[in-house]
Amino acid sequence: MAVRRSSVRFESLAFQVTPKPGQSPRAAAQGTLRRAFPRQGWILRPLNAAAGEFEAIPPSLAAPRGRSQRTRALSIHSGRAWDLAYRLRDQAGVVYAEPLFEIQSEEQQPVGRPRSRGLSGGDNDPGTDRNFEWSLDALRVKEAWALFGSDDPGTGIVVGHPDTGYTDHPEILSARLLSTSGFDFQDDDDDAHDPLVGGLLRNPGHGTGTSSVIFSGQGGPAVSATDPFVSGTAPGASLIPIRTTKSVVLWSMSRLVRAIRYAIAKKVHVISISLGGPVGGSALHNAVIDAERSGVIVLCAAGNQVHFVVFPAAFDEVLAVAASRIDDSQWPGSCRGPAVDITAPGSSVWRARTAKKGSAATYDVARGSGTSFAVAAAAGVAALWLAYHDRQSLIAKYGADRLSSVFKSQLQASCRTPPGWDTQNFGPGIANAEALLGEALPDARRVRAARSRSVRAPLRPEPLEVLAHLLAPAPLSGVARALAELLQTDEARLPAVLRDVGAELAMQIGTDPLLRARLRAAATAWNRGRRGPRGRPQAHQTRRRVLQHRTSKRLREELLHKAI
Repeated sequence: MAVRRSSVRFESLAFQVTPKPGQSPRAAAQGTLRRAFPRQGWILRPLNAAAGEFEAIPPSLAAPRGRSQRTRALSIHSGRAWDLAYRLRDQAGVVYAEPLFEIQSEEQQPVGRPRSRGLSGGDNDPGTDRNFEWSLDALRVKEAWALFGSDDPGTGIVVGHPDTGYTDHPEILSARLLSTSGFDFQDDDDDAHDPLVGGLLRNPGHGTGTSSVIFSGQGGPAVSATDPFVSGTAPGASLIPIRTTKSVVLWSMSRLVRAIRYAIAKKVHVISISLGGPVGGSALHNAVIDAERSGVIVLCAAGNQVHFVVFPAAFDEVLAVAASRIDDSQWPGSCRGPAVDITAPGSSVWRARTAKKGSAATYDVARGSGTSFAVAAAAGVAALWLAYHDRQSLIAKYGADRLSSVFKSQLQASCRTPPGWDTQNFGPGIANAEALLGEALPDARRVRAARSRSVRAPLRPEPLEVLAHLLAPAPLSGVARALAELLQTDEARLPAVLRDVGAELAMQIGTDPLLRARLRAAATAWNRGRRGPRGRPQAHQTRRRVLQHRTSKRLREELLHKAI
């Protein structure tokens, strides 16, 4: 069931400070909070303490978990949360400040869940009936395995896996499941088991299914001519389960940021993220940047059923993975756009499935569809590449901070490009594990030279670029005209306005499909030389739509040009 408009629940403020000489980052952060919110007793939690990056939790949300906490959280609506962020941002020495939310995304539930325990149902492609390893064949994974000789492909590589947790499914339960290294950010304990709580907008067992696509053993625990099984793309790799969410539709920015940073601290080599939503932000962006600099390859699902690539997949530092079908066509439910880096099988993929019947869990293998499974398959391919070339040798040759970019260029250069492939929206093609491992590694001096010519600090996208991403395929020029009309300003002043309130406006657009559709139509019309659908009346209606949300005082002032 698709959600008409995403719901948003405030969690915390993320911010970064620059300490004064001789001052510790924590002391600087504590002082900034006291100045912004005197006598309020906010709770400070480090995100990247060395870099001065912290999360601040208001006292009303720091109570034990439960109904009372959620009720108090709802009392701080999104507009009030942005008011708090702006107050913090206005303090001296603050690099950025933004609210973090739990977001019920409009993204649909992954489709393809069989109606029965048989071999067909849902959107299952008949061509995949009893073809349990078709996705491996599409990726040329078995040919890549042959290059490892007697070694288990992917041995020595550790994958960090933020998802719904794990279950004791026979397909994934082995010594390579590093459950004692896992963590549960949903309940803040060290047991990453998925409790399999069902209900609306929940995905019990999702983490088990995606992890099986990454690292299940070859052929599964009980192979016969008729019994379904899963073979992961990297059957020798290990995996750390990190319970981050109850659902891939209801996701927490705070917990995902913490999960990525936890994976970095655990020294994983690959992070596979089958989660995403319509809002990015600096805290999430900084987390994936730090992962890349640490030598971690981060791969993210492009998303399902919306018109733009979701976050964090949309960030340049990660590999965004779209989904294909058994006939090498693009899966219709996959998100698409220039932000997609590569495509992998994601429709009717065989994966481990866990369900709860009464108080007992039941385990089987069935088909599922979604970019969740495409990114899981691609993460296994990344593990194969690291194991085949020896990760430490690659780091010695290129440097840890160049590892991800080298892998991306190799993966794209070696992919298969089917006839008529849409390279604009689905990347250069479908990943090809055999060709990837056979691709000659680039010259280290050229890689270093290219890296040294680039700006060492990450190039942050301008707010207008983020908004254009959300409003794709409307062109940038049309988006600028439509936003200027919405904000009742001229295009010369627009960049300054968006640097102030652009992130809040992006959240409103990303979480409201109707608002997004209206602005996309206006931007497209402006690009064609017209003023937009019905001109000023349409802009007024769109402005009213924004104001129907609980906006901050600052954004309301920009929209109405009057004091609040």
